[in-house]
Amino acid sequence: MIFNRIPQKTLITGLAIGSILSLFFNTPSTAQEIYINDNCKQNQQLDEFDRFTIFYKSEFKTKGQTYWFYSGRYQDGTTIICISQPGFKQAKPLNIEKIQSGYIEKITKDPRNQTAFLVTVREGNGSYVPIFQYRLNLSTPSKPLLTKLKSWTSGQ
Repeated sequence: MIFNRIPQKTLITGLAIGSILSLFFNTPSTAQEIYINDNCKQNQQLDEFDRFTIFYKSEFKTKGQTYWFYSGRYQDGTTIICISQPGFKQAKPLNIEKIQSGYIEKITKDPRNQTAFLVTVREGNGSYVPIFQYRLNLSTPSKPLLTKLKSWTSGQ
């Protein structure tokens, strides 16, 4: 009789501990990746050779209008930068060659200007390549203003 109760208590205790631990160590679910085409329009049906995966998106307001600034990365590391109204409405690429032609390493909002972003661009995908940091001011989205802030060489 004692042998039947020990496994039952052990099982119940194990289930209770497992349930409690799963509350604390549960892996958070990741949001679904968002895909865009080369015209910055969202399309979740694109195959891997036709899509960019959004890695940065930020909303900002200027002149009473709300915009999204976002960037997608292609499978080879190249990027596209885009602007649209919320919901990917009127989406279009920002044709700024100094940014579009490189590998975007990092984008952050400029803490001093709510319509500007700091964009770090690598001019290659290897060691000892030039890196540039730019301020992209989108206060007038139809006329983006790009300013080079600093440059350095990777690996230094």
